[in-house]
Amino acid sequence: MTKGLDVMTKNHLALVAILLASTLPPAMAAPAAAPATATAPALSQTEEASRFAKQMLSDATAALTKQGATEAQKIAAFQEVLKKSLALDVVGRFMLGSTRDKMTAAQLARYDAVFPQYITRQYAQQFKDLVGRPMEVTEARALNTRDSIVRAKIKRKDGASINIDWRVRKLKDGSLKMIDIIVSGVSIMLVKREEFAAFIAKNGVDPLLARLEKEAKGA
Repeated sequence: MTKGLDVMTKNHLALVAILLASTLPPAMAAPAAAPATATAPALSQTEEASRFAKQMLSDATAALTKQGATEAQKIAAFQEVLKKSLALDVVGRFMLGSTRDKMTAAQLARYDAVFPQYITRQYAQQFKDLVGRPMEVTEARALNTRDSIVRAKIKRKDGASINIDWRVRKLKDGSLKMIDIIVSGVSIMLVKREEFAAFIAKNGVDPLLARLEKEAKGA
């Protein structure tokens, strides 16, 4: 009899345990597996570069079409977009080439101070009539693990189309910056580097710095 009661007691306790488990509040129940969280797929190198170029053009268009702004104010706003988008230190060193190694500390400081204002003013003036025109990104390709080319076809006011390539680099800090502009196959940065070299060969470094300072002011 005792043995039968023991069996019944065990069965009863097992049933109670099952019932309790099924009625426990969530806080006391066994933890459920965490739901899987959906993560957005990482952008590829070329997708990142394309997005960067499109954002830059959008910002430039906004700067050059601001209602109520004067022409000078629009150019100044466009320059700020370029300052944010260009890898100015990389471009500045490239344009000096080997001349940089021969310059004094004072000359380098002078160059580094004027270059951002000079180059962004040059490009703001050069490209202001193209920004805001109908544009289509037609290609994006990786050159290496950090550089990509984003090509866009832009329709000019006369109806003709022009291809512009932006060379976009991913810097060590993970940010994207533009290091070259290529118009119809011609590197604008390389043209400017050759222009600097020819001017320095004929006139010297100090006259170049004086010229940059003058043109940076729009004189």
